[in-house]
Amino acid sequence: MTFVGFLTFGFTQVVCPRPPLSFRLDSVNEGYVIIHGWSYLLANWNAHPPIQGISNSSTNVIYQPINAGGKDASFLFQNINHHCSLIITPKQPGAVVGQGNLPSYFPCQLIDHTSYLPPLPSLYSNHTACHSSPSSIDSLKRMREVGVRNSEGVYEKAGRIYYGWEEVNRTSHLAVYNGYVLNLNLLKSLPQDLFHLPPSGLIQSILQNTSSFAGQDITHTVVTHRSDTVPWQSEAQCLLDIIKVGEIDTKSVGCVTSDVVLYASLIVILGVILVKFILAVIFGWFLSWKLGNFKEGKSYKDRMRRDREIEHWTEGIHIPAKALQEHSNPTKKTSLIPRKSRFTQPDAGSMHFNPHEKSASLIWKQSLGSRMFHSNAHERSYAKLNGSFSENSQSLTAPLSHRSSITSNSSKTPGSCPHELSPHAIRQPSPEFMPFGFSLAHTICLVTCYSEGEDGLRTTLDSIATTDYPNSHKLILVVADGMITGHGNALSTPDICISMMQDFLIEPEQVESNSYVAIADGTKRHNMAKVYAGYYRYDDRTVSTGLQQRVPMITIVKCGTEEEQAKEAKPGNRGKRDSQVILMSFLQKVMFNERMTELEYEFFSNLWRITGITPDHYEIVLMVDADTKVYPDALSRLVSCMVHDPEVMGLCGETKIGNKADSWVSMIQAFESIFGNVTCLPGCFCMYRIKAPKGTNGHWVPILANPDIIEHYSENVVDTLHKKNLLLLGEDRYLSTLMLKTFPRRKMLFVPQAVCKTVVPDSFMVLLSQRRRWINSTIHNLMELVFVRDLCGTFCFSMQFVVFMELVGTLALPAAISFTIYLIILAILGQPAVLSLILLALILGLPAVLIVMTSRKLVYVGWMFIYLLSLPIWNFVLPTYAYWHFDDFTWGETRKVQGEAKDSHGEKEGEFDSSKITMKKWTEFERDRMIKEARARSEAMIQQDLSKRWLPADLSIEIDQSTLSNLIGSSLSDSSKSFLPSHLTPSSPPPLPKSRWQQDDRSSHLSTKEDFDEEVHHDNSQEDDHSSLHSYSSSCQERFSIECLSTELPEIDHQVDLEESWKESVLELTQKTDL
Repeated sequence: MTFVGFLTFGFTQVVCPRPPLSFRLDSVNEGYVIIHGWSYLLANWNAHPPIQGISNSSTNVIYQPINAGGKDASFLFQNINHHCSLIITPKQPGAVVGQGNLPSYFPCQLIDHTSYLPPLPSLYSNHTACHSSPSSIDSLKRMREVGVRNSEGVYEKAGRIYYGWEEVNRTSHLAVYNGYVLNLNLLKSLPQDLFHLPPSGLIQSILQNTSSFAGQDITHTVVTHRSDTVPWQSEAQCLLDIIKVGEIDTKSVGCVTSDVVLYASLIVILGVILVKFILAVIFGWFLSWKLGNFKEGKSYKDRMRRDREIEHWTEGIHIPAKALQEHSNPTKKTSLIPRKSRFTQPDAGSMHFNPHEKSASLIWKQSLGSRMFHSNAHERSYAKLNGSFSENSQSLTAPLSHRSSITSNSSKTPGSCPHELSPHAIRQPSPEFMPFGFSLAHTICLVTCYSEGEDGLRTTLDSIATTDYPNSHKLILVVADGMITGHGNALSTPDICISMMQDFLIEPEQVESNSYVAIADGTKRHNMAKVYAGYYRYDDRTVSTGLQQRVPMITIVKCGTEEEQAKEAKPGNRGKRDSQVILMSFLQKVMFNERMTELEYEFFSNLWRITGITPDHYEIVLMVDADTKVYPDALSRLVSCMVHDPEVMGLCGETKIGNKADSWVSMIQAFESIFGNVTCLPGCFCMYRIKAPKGTNGHWVPILANPDIIEHYSENVVDTLHKKNLLLLGEDRYLSTLMLKTFPRRKMLFVPQAVCKTVVPDSFMVLLSQRRRWINSTIHNLMELVFVRDLCGTFCFSMQFVVFMELVGTLALPAAISFTIYLIILAILGQPAVLSLILLALILGLPAVLIVMTSRKLVYVGWMFIYLLSLPIWNFVLPTYAYWHFDDFTWGETRKVQGEAKDSHGEKEGEFDSSKITMKKWTEFERDRMIKEARARSEAMIQQDLSKRWLPADLSIEIDQSTLSNLIGSSLSDSSKSFLPSHLTPSSPPPLPKSRWQQDDRSSHLSTKEDFDEEVHHDNSQEDDHSSLHSYSSSCQERFSIECLSTELPEIDHQVDLEESWKESVLELTQKTDL
């Protein structure tokens, strides 16, 4: 801000200081006297000493009898014996100029400055008016430096006389040397009979031919002339002493530099403003409606009608969209027009777009052609799990999304999940199913919440669940940041989220917490969370029953460790960034098959079970805040942009305000909602690409799942002011910054067709807290982007330079509004800074013109006037408050929590113990799970057999569970080496026996090994159907499957050895009990 102020006001004063008082020659009036190019105001100076023979007292030389007003008195104060001492020399031997009869070079006479006619040399003998005494010279010097003291005791400073080049050029007696104006005619007053001049010198040449030197700058001629006698430069210095009459009106190098900086800044700023304006108009007229466009793009009338519907939808945050209201449209006669509104929700099992109306984009045809395949076996297995689907929809069934990351050379057979899928899992349509004219992409809708209430969460989740994007390709993921109860809420936010779910895989009270590595420092780096998997439960009051569709939903509740729950007020709370990193880190580990935490493994399994597909099918993440409502077709439009251009890595839509008229605070924010920014994706409504296709061979490039991005974004040691502003206040913007830094050549787009609405602060204190976080984080994020060299463009014509201008403009907001008020005051006082006012008018006026030209809604012009009236708040109050609280990293009044105290967010507490967190690969988790289940089944089988057949009726022997587990575990470790064949995993394990063995009704028991073998074979045939068990051992995914465990688990033939080990354990146990 100081730099901007110096550049605006101080730079010119430093490099081009204000010149002394100056007069143009024709502006000198009768009250001044000119001496050697300086004008002295002597109208009120009455201190001239008495003049012998003229006056006996002090007099004023302006008036009679001297009458010097408006005349040039340079010949009265001649500079003698300085530079001219060796140039103009007396012809009389031994004579000295200034003494005797040679007091001066010229006659001591006044000269009329209007004509500058030189006095005749014959007047030289009159020496009365010559002021050659030292006291006279000192008085003149003091008057030039200090000023002329008038009758009131005030000093009037002398002013320099200046000439314009046009005046010099049109005369026959003026010349310029080194910026000074010389009157060449005055040389004619030199009595040449008394003085000697250098032969062939400059003065001699001027006297011989004045016209050849007059009207021009003789500096170059003098400097380049070579003379054998006196150099012409010495003679020119002499001329400056005796015939200088003023200075040429020129600018110094500093002043030229100041003007260059001023006009260059003006050109650059105006250029950026005009280029942005022109591009915004082009974008609004020709490009914006094509992004995410469907059928209304064919008709301007349809687009305008949709805009009106959106404007009506944004009137209130809780008003449902037209797409959510039940209505019926008459059937059109032509098949080219859809039968229902574009916003109408499809009925269960149907879509309202013709899947064959448009073909897939050429990009995705080439990229995905090798990955489209079917599997009849999988279709049969899916039919069993999804019996509720209608028969006419089975033609859409496919084993995987057509955008799966399986390569074409895979030899694996697609199969089903190793876990039991939810009976409500939504089947995947065929690859040819394109209801919107483009290939569908699996999308995760991430909703992060902290202390929101039921109304806000319900509004957001309803809007996502009822979007027209197919439910088979979207998943709602809610991450609750800690066990938090919002201000005024009866339930905690996690309880509210769980209450909005149904058809759980595991009942909520049975869900166990799992560890993961959180973003914190010290002991809080270890955190625990619970994964609730099910489907979204609607409220009949907000969404009618006929429009309620089954949408898979997972809620992750960060509950904290047991110690944290016992002593912390907000257990599990780690911030929004931690909630985002849970998903981002999970996607990275899925894509690269890295070690997972227990939480991520549970997340993986639950996601697979409720959707029927593995997590690496998902390509896109929609991030929505829990106070944002999404328009019904917004998700489809954003996905459309992602699918049609693989180079797009981030998108954001237009955010409308749902409470514009609630208060003056919300009204002044209404105008902001019409602009989009490509350097920052707003966290309340944005979309990122998880991975991007590369080439046509099924290869993928990680984008959001890129390890570099996740490593920087998950920084847990936040110990500097810069890091805290980036990671604690502006995590959403910093994620966009990291994306641009990592992929500077990829695109981030603003899609105005995708609309959401949100609630803005309606109280000033909340607005202060919000803008403090936004402004401070914006500054630090722009500082990061300034150093990204790979952004498009070069020097001033680059995105990097535009970012630099935005950074300077953000920092200078308080100074800008102060300078604006200063300029307005100057204009009122009659001293307008024209260029600055023009620039100010363009900066403030072009947005209004832009809105009129692009939105064609005059109502926004009215909102703009409210915005302009509030500029002092936006540009001075809010930035000043933010800068004053640069070290405040809390959320302030934005989010209130019951019982919350202001703490030091992000500081280290204790030491992190990594041994508490288990990390394994997915295959290792699956292996351990199957071994655990096999041991449970073996224990159950042995207990059942022993209790039924081998214990005598009259004998009761108790063997504790640990002894039995040790016996079986030792056998398992010896025979299977902790490995288990994949086909031994039954679809439902047998029930475990009671804690005490019960006597069988039979009085005898089997005592021979042959009887035991026969019985075991009989029991195994009842418990396990090996053919049916093996039917789902084929893979759903090449990487995440039962079959992929074959590289680590033994072959299926090892089953016989394992069964023998079980039998030997049982025989050993019976021998101990045999009496």
